[in-house]
Amino acid sequence: MFALESRFYRLCEIVFRMLVLNLLFLVVSFPIITFPAALRAVVDAYEHPEAKLLKPFLKNSKSALLKTLPLGVFNLFSFLCGLSLWRSATLTNSLFFSFMTIIFLTFLLSYNINLYVMQSKMQDRQNLFDLFRSSFFFTMMHYHKGIGILVLAAIGYFFTWQSAPGIFYLFCLSGPLYFYQKVLHLKRVDQS
Repeated sequence: MFALESRFYRLCEIVFRMLVLNLLFLVVSFPIITFPAALRAVVDAYEHPEAKLLKPFLKNSKSALLKTLPLGVFNLFSFLCGLSLWRSATLTNSLFFSFMTIIFLTFLLSYNINLYVMQSKMQDRQNLFDLFRSSFFFTMMHYHKGIGILVLAAIGYFFTWQSAPGIFYLFCLSGPLYFYQKVLHLKRVDQS
């Protein structure tokens, strides 16, 4: 049970990586402008699992700072758009409009996450227009796979935010992102 090849050891290793990556993400993204670079560094850490976490994470977040600033601006505008849409959905009494708003917001969240995943997979070889386009088509094709992770993460956030905020802060980003990448099981995309 406690051997290095056992499932229990592998599970403990995954949970430890999630915990450390989430704490690194929270520390690095404390100045809000570094949020996109920290998110990209978490994606890269899951993409290239190494024994060490701190130095590669800091190196990846530093190198991704300028590359991810346009994505961060896009994330900010999509967050504001989603917030506005959510407020208007709560003001109406239409169940259909509320349902469609939830579908659109989960698509928007998935699209924003896929921007970082695709940028990591393409190893920064795409211009921004191609990145936005390929991420949009990727999100359209794989939305049905990622929606379950997003819904489970939302349910988990709902229950842990109130009752166990410590667990929320320890796994709020790295846990769902780990499972999101595992569900989509993306292969490295090589572009000529």
